[in-house]
Amino acid sequence: MATKKYVAKYRLLKETYEGITGKGISDITWYRTVASLKQYFSLSIESEKAISIVETYAGMKRKCPAFSFRTSDFSERWQAFKHFYDAEEVQYTGQQFLVALADYLKINLDDVPRSTRYYWFSQANLSYNALHSYQSKDLALVAFVAAKWATNRRPQPMKSVTISVLTLTL
Repeated sequence: MATKKYVAKYRLLKETYEGITGKGISDITWYRTVASLKQYFSLSIESEKAISIVETYAGMKRKCPAFSFRTSDFSERWQAFKHFYDAEEVQYTGQQFLVALADYLKINLDDVPRSTRYYWFSQANLSYNALHSYQSKDLALVAFVAAKWATNRRPQPMKSVTISVLTLTL
């Protein structure tokens, strides 16, 4: 059974999330979100860091609504996000970032349509400019979005096929 203090903090965290995203969230969706935050961000409801973790996640969700723990390729996308988010206050120009991202995702930058590059940035609530300087933490959401594109472009493994000859019996 949850304590009154726990329930109050749980509600406060939900209200914080809703305030930042500007959207309501159902109780069951919030429950699942908290479970994911516990898994990926080591959230503890009664800890002092809880508000900060929820504010960070809500900010990411507001900037990039596609940010979801429930996608099948989340682990790969999360690794791309963390790679750039955890970087030491690195600054990239737009072009330098795309080169670093292509290298990280093991894709050929020439295969990425120009409109797709702009889309990646727009999904992270950023404007792409090849010469503009960006913080690596801001570009982490771009990497998250781009990782989905890269995953979808990789060849899918073929299932083994056994060829057999069909014969008619009369």
